[in-house]
Amino acid sequence: MVLMSPEEEYDDQVTVLYRRYAGRVQGYLINMGCDRGLAEEITDDAFLAARRRWARVRTLDEPEGYVFKIARNERSKRQKAHDCRAKDLDPDPHAAVRAAGDDYAQIVADRAAVWQALRQLPAGQQEAVVLRDVAGLSEAATARAMGVSTGCVKRYTFEGRHRLRVLLADFRRPGEGNA
Repeated sequence: MVLMSPEEEYDDQVTVLYRRYAGRVQGYLINMGCDRGLAEEITDDAFLAARRRWARVRTLDEPEGYVFKIARNERSKRQKAHDCRAKDLDPDPHAAVRAAGDDYAQIVADRAAVWQALRQLPAGQQEAVVLRDVAGLSEAATARAMGVSTGCVKRYTFEGRHRLRVLLADFRRPGEGNA
């Protein structure tokens, strides 16, 4: 039996956490308005920060909530400066989607409707819905990431989902289900 040092054990534990949640963290950041490059950078930095504090973070019931909170805070710090630098690089980021052909027109329209509706939600509701329904976090991890109580998360999620149903009701065509 090979004995591992605590540092090696911590590295392995963070690697497992990274493999399980990195995609979700990155998806959360993208859904909150980050471009993919910035989302990847912030995701990696969030896991590195968690690794630096792993002796404490590993004792949490849901350490992924801590990682999401770091990512959330970093996004708020970096997003505005990144947008200012990147605005001239690609004036029409959706051109690549249009160039892909009309086969994806309905998928793009559906996504656009959902994103437009999401962006109409108040910030707390938007963030709670994205963390719970897109990233798949528990209420406790979402509360930790947002820095609010689980009661607030429940309320934001309920109200956000309800508001999305109302906003998207007109988008559904007659004869379609309530999916």
